[in-house]
Amino acid sequence: MMPGKHHTNHFLFAGREVRPEGAGPFGLPVWFFLSLLSLALGASSCNVTKYLPENEYLYRGASVTIEAPDSVSVGDLELAANGVLENSTNQKVPLLGYYSVWRYYRWQEKADKRPEKYEGREEKGDEPIFYDDRLAGTVSTLLENRASNSGYFNNEVSYQLDTNRQTREISVAYELRVGHPYRLDSTAYFLTDSSVAKVIRDPEVPNLLEPGTQYNLDLIKTQRQNWELALRRAGYYYARSDDFLFLADTVAGNHQVDMLVKLKDGVPPNHLAPQRIVEVNVYPNRDPQVRAAARRPDTTRVGGLTIICEDCPLRPEIVDEGFAQSAGDLYSPVKHDKTLRRLADYNTFRYISLNYERVPGTDTALVLNAYLQPRLRRRFEGEVGLTYNNAQYFGPNLRLAYINRNLFRGAELLRIEGDFSYAVFLGDDNSSRIPRSGIYGLTASLQVPRMWLPWQRKENPQLITSGTVVEMSGKLETLNLNLAGFSGEIETQSLGELAEIVETDSTASERISLLQIGTKLGYTWRQRIDKTHLFYPFSLRFQNPGVRNEEVLDLARGLGVAPGTEVAGPSRFDRMIVLSPEYIFNYDTRKDGTGKHELFWQQTVSLNWNNIFPVGTRNFSDGRETSIYPILETDLRYYWSFSSQQQLAIRLHGGIAYPFSERAIVPYFDLFTIGGPNSLRGFIPRQLGPGRTAPINNNLLTFGGYGNVLLESSVEFRQRLFYPLELALFADAGNIWTYRTELEPLDTDFRAANFFRELALNAGVGFRFDLQFLVLRLDLAKPLRIPYEDILADQRIPNRVVGDAPDRSLRYVIAFGYPF
Repeated sequence: MMPGKHHTNHFLFAGREVRPEGAGPFGLPVWFFLSLLSLALGASSCNVTKYLPENEYLYRGASVTIEAPDSVSVGDLELAANGVLENSTNQKVPLLGYYSVWRYYRWQEKADKRPEKYEGREEKGDEPIFYDDRLAGTVSTLLENRASNSGYFNNEVSYQLDTNRQTREISVAYELRVGHPYRLDSTAYFLTDSSVAKVIRDPEVPNLLEPGTQYNLDLIKTQRQNWELALRRAGYYYARSDDFLFLADTVAGNHQVDMLVKLKDGVPPNHLAPQRIVEVNVYPNRDPQVRAAARRPDTTRVGGLTIICEDCPLRPEIVDEGFAQSAGDLYSPVKHDKTLRRLADYNTFRYISLNYERVPGTDTALVLNAYLQPRLRRRFEGEVGLTYNNAQYFGPNLRLAYINRNLFRGAELLRIEGDFSYAVFLGDDNSSRIPRSGIYGLTASLQVPRMWLPWQRKENPQLITSGTVVEMSGKLETLNLNLAGFSGEIETQSLGELAEIVETDSTASERISLLQIGTKLGYTWRQRIDKTHLFYPFSLRFQNPGVRNEEVLDLARGLGVAPGTEVAGPSRFDRMIVLSPEYIFNYDTRKDGTGKHELFWQQTVSLNWNNIFPVGTRNFSDGRETSIYPILETDLRYYWSFSSQQQLAIRLHGGIAYPFSERAIVPYFDLFTIGGPNSLRGFIPRQLGPGRTAPINNNLLTFGGYGNVLLESSVEFRQRLFYPLELALFADAGNIWTYRTELEPLDTDFRAANFFRELALNAGVGFRFDLQFLVLRLDLAKPLRIPYEDILADQRIPNRVVGDAPDRSLRYVIAFGYPF
């Protein structure tokens, strides 16, 4: 070190320069740079003042405090008062100050210097919002008005300006002083029309103007709307809430109001008379915006309707069933809505308009013109996809559907849908026990918008909509078995014929299939908009396994029992005939999606008589067995919309097949599974449960992946960022279990004491793209808790007998629509 020189010591450690504690770049103290940064930020935040016009101050918003007697509650008044404050201000960022305003002035400054460069460009930053001297007076008047509207007729408003000359800012603090509120003492009615008076004074009409009620202008407006609704239900089509006038006398008593209700002067006569529909004209194939042709189309009269149409999409009697109104009826908003619902439920029209027109020369007659535009009669739908999972299975998925919305010109909805999926093991066939599998399904359903009952063929006038449903379906699942992979099970079960086949040919394979054919007849009806009922009095299904060698059925039966147990009787792989009447109830408040709190509840109840006919080479002593069990399934969803941009969605889904007989033998296709894009998104479908069972490439042969008890829940917070992107944070939890599926208790049976330790849990983030015609969803989910993980902790992985290794990797889910 040279004398007279000052040095700062530097050290190198593992290739990285290390300075003494408290030193910054160039050896200067850290506090020095922090001070410079603060000064720079402060300078940028204060620099906006040099751009402000003289005598102009930035507006910083307003606040209001309410002074009232101790016994007076002013919560509602506070909400009303805060609603009139003008709080449109420029954003002030900590440290940066009015950065957006500064950007605005800087952009204007550059544009003034070089207009040719900035012409036509979008302005940067935000235009400043200045305080206006007239603002305080206007807001004061509005506060007085809100206080008077809430019954505080004795009120006074004052305000104080908070001015900061250095930062050129102004804020306003208002004070609203009120006395005791005025309350209604009496309400008198002076109505020149006795028929109107009779309707609005009916006890069924809600009365909000009871003596003792605090005076409130919003309450009076609501009462007028109640009267308008009551009059319209009584046939007064032209009735309006503005027809009524309220006069208030506030000097009769101590803080009391005497109300007088009367009709306004000059109310049109047709507002005071019920309207009768003298004619109903229906145009089932015409646009109301298009002028009618010179030649009048064919006209048909049926019921109380006049149907005017060429190439009518529906038969006249079907159109008549859709209308709750007919010629001679009084106008009714209830029947109006019922007609709209019925016509929409036909699923035949893309446009429905019911127009009421006044008959010239009368104040009591209407003509109803109904304009309907049909939809395309036929439609094809399809989906194509690919499936890949960590068990190295890959294959296509295909779904095709044909839809006819008007099969026999009676609004019959025919839907024929086919599903196909195929999975192939990507490795060597000899290294997989099941190298190939396929699922094939075909469903045909016919829905008619009226009940086909022996004693009734037309619409029930008490119902909004009703219908008959007929369905036939078939589903086939096939597996190719590599017999050498099942050598241990073949030897354990003493399946001699299969053992000889494996000994002769180590690459030998067998095919097993499970077929289910079903038919249903049901009825659906709706008496209220938010409640739908569906009842299947007849539902019959037939299940049959298919093999070339019956010993394969014995092998399948042994694979499907719980670990550690023996085959004790018929199982889910045997031949079955199931009679299962079913009832489904839907409660849905999501009418238009604008409510803050919305609820969806679907409850399914079915009673199943399952007759099992054992197949295979084994002869069970009991022979045919009957299993009786109801299936109860609940799907409950709650939606809490904080704003149009934010929503919290919660789902609880559970079900059980509860045996009334010794045990529940549930067909394979009716068993519960869990996992996938609309369930626990961090887990592959059918690779979880029952209980803490470790999956071993679960399929229809295995015990794992299926249960007769299900419980799962999901919580999802949705944030709309900008069109069309929406962000979601979610968590899913649940599992499946068995319950009395065997004569002896199983480790996988549902037990309350083990419930929480057997729950699977995942969480993740999702992105939704709203493309208007569909929602594309990308979810990334990570398993957080795997129930069977501790069971496999001490085992050598992989091990086919023990189970597949737990996979905590991030899963990518691509799907259409919301998960719930």
